[in-house]
Amino acid sequence: MTEQSAGGIVVRGEEVLMIRDRYGRWTFPKGHIEAGETPREAAVREVLEETGVRAVPGERLGQVGYALSGGNDKQVTYFFMTYEEGEVHALQAEISEARWLGFAEAQEQVQRHGYPGYRVLLRKALEIHSR
Repeated sequence: MTEQSAGGIVVRGEEVLMIRDRYGRWTFPKGHIEAGETPREAAVREVLEETGVRAVPGERLGQVGYALSGGNDKQVTYFFMTYEEGEVHALQAEISEARWLGFAEAQEQVQRHGYPGYRVLLRKALEIHSR
């Protein structure tokens, strides 16, 4: 069975909103798509629930897939998002930290302490932002 989730790479000025998960890895807010919800709606809700930040969704960046313990798979659809309002703080128990990182630091953290496939998504988000 494949679980479907959605999330966002939120940009504010020259910063990216990132979270550190319970495994100590830097990543982006995401979560399960609820019944009746589109991936875009789920991404907006999850960013708000996990970080306290309201963001406006833009282009779809792509998907990342991985295996879960127990034999299931997960597919996460990510969207480019722009900051609207809110103070950043980690709101979910599975997140140890949430904060804004400059573009260079975000790229370094994804490279050194991130998950496979996330470098491509971050690069796409920064390309969209620079248009």
